[in-house]
Amino acid sequence: MLEDAIKVSVVGTGKMGYYHARLLSRLGHLDSIVDTNIETAKSVGQQFGIPYFSSVEAMSEERSPNGVIIAVPTNAHPSVAVEVIQCISGLKAMLIEKPVAPSVKQAIDLKSKLAKSDVKVIIGHIEVFNPVVSRIREILNQKTLLGDLRSVLFQRRGAVAETRIGSVGDVYADIGVHDFDIALRLFMNGKLELFSTAVKLNKVDNSSIIIVFSEDKEFFATFLMSREYAGKLRTIDIEGTKATLCANMLTQMLELRSLEIARGEKDISAIRIPFSNGEQVKVYGEPLLLEMWNFVDCILGKSIPLVSVDDGIDVLKIVEATRKSIKTGSVVHLQV
Repeated sequence: MLEDAIKVSVVGTGKMGYYHARLLSRLGHLDSIVDTNIETAKSVGQQFGIPYFSSVEAMSEERSPNGVIIAVPTNAHPSVAVEVIQCISGLKAMLIEKPVAPSVKQAIDLKSKLAKSDVKVIIGHIEVFNPVVSRIREILNQKTLLGDLRSVLFQRRGAVAETRIGSVGDVYADIGVHDFDIALRLFMNGKLELFSTAVKLNKVDNSSIIIVFSEDKEFFATFLMSREYAGKLRTIDIEGTKATLCANMLTQMLELRSLEIARGEKDISAIRIPFSNGEQVKVYGEPLLLEMWNFVDCILGKSIPLVSVDDGIDVLKIVEATRKSIKTGSVVHLQV
């Protein structure tokens, strides 16, 4: 299959759906638009000069995309994903925006239904594609740099328009999934102990979560997340017995700081690999574009999804554990 044969339909044209459509149009891969609001579908379709429809079924009667992106509200993810599989016979890959489903139970049910087809499914945990994550992994693999890990602090704070709250859910499902997935990939496996605190129990907009690793209980992760922060902050700070690694997901800057130097101790040896103490290193890469390349490669049969349905389910387990901890006011034990 030639890359110019890639034809992708975007279902749902909210914020993320529009971003996907705009990028696909620039790449020459946008085939059609689907939105239950036909006026919205018409507006976006005409903007990009492509056909538009009010339903997946109507689109499938006239178009034959080999890729579909589902960017509808979360509660509709399972039903729309199943409809896409049933209606489009030549489908090769499907991208479902995060979270994969409203609950773990629904996600597991969706997985069983999707398993009956050969369609490759990617879940839209876009921060996994941020090059900062792969660079952090490289540094962690050089175990002598940070020493024994002690703690990691994830901060993801910003403002979200009130008009979007109804469709994106609480802070855990909306923005927490990104850091939960990164943490799972970099640090977490096996048994975990989780405790969460929050305000506005009927609509959680900000929260703090602590996860302790049950295996040794010598390393823990703290997550600070808010949708009421006047600004934009996305950072990961990893503390070790030898150094601290500070990573900014927005600026894509990393800094490694020697703990010995910070303490003012004598007879220190400066960190030189992969960069010197206090030196900031810039990495480059657009997460949305890198996610799209993975999606395109899946359509072409050249790759597998870098964020699978199983990854989406594991993240939802943490999301549900945070809610349970708030409700009960106690520590929650889980296995991921």
